[in-house]
Amino acid sequence: MREKKKTFCSYRRKSPVVLVSIALVITVLAGFVTVFKPAKNPLLETVYAISTPEYPTMAQKPQDTEDLEEYQKNYALWKADRELQTQELAHEAGSLNKLIPFFQKSSVSILTQNPEENCVYSPLSLYLSLSMLAEVTGGESREQILNLLGSNDMEDLRIQAEAVWNANYCDDGATKLLLANSVWLNEEYSFVPSTLQTLAKAYYASSFRGQMGSEELDAALRSWLNSQTGNFLQEQAQDVALTSDTVAALVSTVFYQAAWEDEFSKDATEQEVFHSPQGNLLCDFMKQDRSQLYYRGDGFSAVSLELDDGNSLTWLLLPDQETSPEELITNGKALSFLLWEEERKPQSVFVHLSVPKFDVSCELSLEEHLQNMGVVNLFSPELSNFSPLTDRSDLYINSVEQATRVTVDEKGCTGASYTAIQVSEGADAFAEKDVTFTLDRPFLFAVTTSENLPLFVGVVNQPAEQ
Repeated sequence: MREKKKTFCSYRRKSPVVLVSIALVITVLAGFVTVFKPAKNPLLETVYAISTPEYPTMAQKPQDTEDLEEYQKNYALWKADRELQTQELAHEAGSLNKLIPFFQKSSVSILTQNPEENCVYSPLSLYLSLSMLAEVTGGESREQILNLLGSNDMEDLRIQAEAVWNANYCDDGATKLLLANSVWLNEEYSFVPSTLQTLAKAYYASSFRGQMGSEELDAALRSWLNSQTGNFLQEQAQDVALTSDTVAALVSTVFYQAAWEDEFSKDATEQEVFHSPQGNLLCDFMKQDRSQLYYRGDGFSAVSLELDDGNSLTWLLLPDQETSPEELITNGKALSFLLWEEERKPQSVFVHLSVPKFDVSCELSLEEHLQNMGVVNLFSPELSNFSPLTDRSDLYINSVEQATRVTVDEKGCTGASYTAIQVSEGADAFAEKDVTFTLDRPFLFAVTTSENLPLFVGVVNQPAEQ
């Protein structure tokens, strides 16, 4: 892994219309190994594939064609498949609702630490990482993770994780929201077979083993990361490496790709002033005038932008004057709105929308945040328990880092995030008919799925200055 960096936030300009998340869990410990079958990917020839999952298949949305009869036939198949998925999600709503306290608690802890800086993180990336971590821990260490994630026991967590997978995974020709997991093992050690099998079954986790610290294994890992994220995170992936004393690594990725349902016209984009905490900035503001739903909350107003997958939304929450984004997060009003904890009362109005193009990024150290949220034992070699994976008793979490970046431009929304957990051997309302919605001061945003699961949540204090 790269050297541990201090927490910092920055912004820069790029505009591919892709949403990607990487969750990387590095586990330095000792254990046992089982073998299943060889690799098929020629880029992974220097490592040995233990298992590869079979991902769900679904009907593809047809492209425009001159054969109207064929189009209608394929469209009916695609529509029926999506409706079936919607029905299945209705049965899993209870499992997904259990995640609300975790999303609230982590958002309050993470997004309010630097009030005048940009901050963004991926709740879904952090959730997937902690779920995988729970599988390789035991005792009170595991209980603390389960409590944070809102699960009664491991069976409940697996049902919950499956619901999250079903609510997000989609590759139907119109929407690309892909999840992938993998386990990377040191060829000099062995691991508990049942734990690896559970990771494969419950999390679709591929397993590989090779020589830790070798360029061959690092190249294979980077190749896997790039293939799972559409090569969108090549810059980040080129620095990913496993040290020679790493015994196992758990890696999770999320890949999302979509454009706005109604793109902004570049001809309408104008330079205007954004009032940041550090002073005024000249930024590119995207413009749209249209009838849409507008929400008035306690201390804020909000609109949403639909993405062309028909399910995902990008929410824009503008605090009232004299109210900061951090206040809305701390008092719970913004999160309750985003997570549908209280009834939304939309108004259909004509909105004059003005949104700054933004590119925000943030690198976070989450050790203290997790401890404040109740995950304590895993940070102590005396209290931690990794018995489901190894018989070693002197292990502890050395670092938990997440890097996230989200951009918004005329075409759509782009985001990327990875979470890295390293385990080491230890020593110690009003009604308006016409609304102007100008985001010219600090605001909140969130990218959510059809089940209101937040892929990314952030605060923009400084858009990209022109």
